[in-house]
Amino acid sequence: MTINSAHNNKGLKPISREEMLKPYVEVAEGMETQFSNHMIEQMRKSIPREKELSSAESYYESLMDNERAKSMAQSDTGLGLKRVILDQIVPAHLKQQPSAQQARSAYKANVKGVDE
Repeated sequence: MTINSAHNNKGLKPISREEMLKPYVEVAEGMETQFSNHMIEQMRKSIPREKELSSAESYYESLMDNERAKSMAQSDTGLGLKRVILDQIVPAHLKQQPSAQQARSAYKANVKGVDE
């Protein structure tokens, strides 16, 4: 018995694919956020400073770096780690298989930078 059929038997709404994938997406975004934050932190260390930052400035800078890392991870054009991680952690039965029409249209589509 699957989760969806158990919910249907009790009169509850079936769980959508997006709801099932939400925990995986959150984990992948969290991992990309951590990596991006660490990368930004290391990049910032490589910049020579004329004077040492105060503790308040340092704290504010770390908060800003964390927010930048979050926004990078949440965007579809971030570092791309989220997609790689999702490909590894999402179970096969939850991965969306393209329909025959989608596969045909993708095959016929021009590749940017190659065909254009």
